Amino acid sequence: MTPFIARDNSIGIMTKAQYKKFAFGVLFYTLLVILWGAWVRISHSGDGCGDTWPLCHGQLIPEAEQGKTWVEYAHRLMSGIYGFVVIYFWWAGRKIYPATHFARRMALATLIFTITEALLGAKLVLFKLVTTNDTPYRAFVMALHQVNSFMLTGAIALTFAASSLDKELKASHSEDRRYQLFPWLIVLIGITGAWASLSNSLFPTENLWDGFLADFSSESHFLVRLRGLHPLIALLGGGGLALFFWVKAHTAESLLLERRSYQMSLALATALVFGILTLLLHAPVWMKIVHLALAHTIWVLLLQWVFFVRSERVEF
Repeated sequence: MTPFIARDNSIGIMTKAQYKKFAFGVLFYTLLVILWGAWVRISHSGDGCGDTWPLCHGQLIPEAEQGKTWVEYAHRLMSGIYGFVVIYFWWAGRKIYPATHFARRMALATLIFTITEALLGAKLVLFKLVTTNDTPYRAFVMALHQVNSFMLTGAIALTFAASSLDKELKASHSEDRRYQLFPWLIVLIGITGAWASLSNSLFPTENLWDGFLADFSSESHFLVRLRGLHPLIALLGGGGLALFFWVKAHTAESLLLERRSYQMSLALATALVFGILTLLLHAPVWMKIVHLALAHTIWVLLLQWVFFVRSERVEF
């Protein structure tokens, strides 16, 4: 019996292959929870359950007629179920993999970032950093929330990628370590994107030119002046990465990295085009949510690309 196979499947422990599929399912559900959370913010439903947490208006099942109450309650319900899923995800990883295995460590990271994600969500509600709140403190917590959600999806994605490894990753070469700066560029784009989305929700503009002028006006709200950072950094950073991965695909050492590099280049180019269209169409709600989904897709693909570069395996 290998250390990677459950000793007793009668108690519900899965094999490595099953755990890898489970990790993919957890990742998909995580994205659903994050996207529904974005809908809570965009629809100004963050105060739908009042200032009580985790209960809704102090009740397990609220009695309310307002639509925003059910939007917020649905998110809390999804998040509550998610917490139990992640606990089992972490526990199963402990049973399947040895203590030093990367998949087990990333499963633990998933649990930690789930806890911090819940605490940040509670902070937004309890400190009334929702609906029309436009303070710098809300912008700061929103940035933390964005970074933490990236760390959460990233930990699950790396658990999925590492779940087929039978040995520890070897130390990365200096070239590989240079690639590790790429994720931080995506994090920076994500933070400025969170600010831009918050600004557009609180201070919508119907005219692109008027919105552009407001971005550079000293009389504008600080969130309006900040939102111009996102398209600038996204075009320069995202465009540069798209070009890099396109070139890298033609010089990749393995078929796996070649395919992953093409995927990264295509995903980045798609996000850039979609982002430009979102800006030109004044950021309708559905485009904001799809834009966020694309951002997390790029993040997941990029982390897995860096992981595959560090690993000597070419097939997973």
